[in-house]
Amino acid sequence: MTSIVGSRRIAYVMWETTILPADKAAILQTMDEVWTPSHWGRQVLIDNKIDAAKVGVVPGGVDVESFRRRPETNDRCRPFRFLCVGKWEQRKGVEDLINAFCDCFKRDEPVELVLHCFNPYLPGFDLEAHLRRAVPLNGPAIIASHPTNQDGLIRLYNSCDAFVLPTRAEGWGLPITEAMACELPVIVTEYSAPLEYLSPAFAYLIPVEKMISAHDPHFFPANGLGLWAQPDFQSLRRLLRHVFESPAEVREKGRRARAEVCRQWTWDHAVSKAQRLISRCA
Repeated sequence: MTSIVGSRRIAYVMWETTILPADKAAILQTMDEVWTPSHWGRQVLIDNKIDAAKVGVVPGGVDVESFRRRPETNDRCRPFRFLCVGKWEQRKGVEDLINAFCDCFKRDEPVELVLHCFNPYLPGFDLEAHLRRAVPLNGPAIIASHPTNQDGLIRLYNSCDAFVLPTRAEGWGLPITEAMACELPVIVTEYSAPLEYLSPAFAYLIPVEKMISAHDPHFFPANGLGLWAQPDFQSLRRLLRHVFESPAEVREKGRRARAEVCRQWTWDHAVSKAQRLISRCA
């Protein structure tokens, strides 16, 4: 087991399935405190026999001065643009999103889906090749976006109208909160850590159809890691169409989303919560 030294040993952990691998749980059990971003994640740790008395919640945050709407980059003459940011993997539901988008929209409709979904951990990964296989020749416009720096990512958020991620589970979901800070309404699965900061007042929540065994041949290959959510993809299709057809509502939800992030999900808020946990042990 890895040796971790210090007068007060604090682990910060994010996990996406309902069962922790035994070796990870064993390390966490030796810590003085274990922090995790959400109350959902806290319950996962407790269910995996981590002492509830030492499990605290310290959320992620957003730099709202950097991640914000820049009106000068917002060209309303372009098609309506959905954006997905997340690794290309089973958990994120990117291929399911492609299928839903192709079912929802025709080639001649003024709508696009931008996929910022590179995955450096997959050998020989080629996003364009994946799209050529997944998107019909007469399908709607789906655009590959490649890795970039923070300024490029902020420009990408600002070039789009709505964020969508039919995830099966999230330990936190940083791109979701970044999109909200940039005044994008978000379409996200109603499960796991994002429920810490999402509400129907400023987000579109995809219902969970059922819970299924967590498995991904590349990133979650082991059996016995518990469950994650299967989003209701019929509801996702309805939400995509509704958001596309409701521009005024979408803009208002985007404004509310940013207000919510500024109200309680900045890095300053995260630091304050961490300081409170540290001070109780001083």
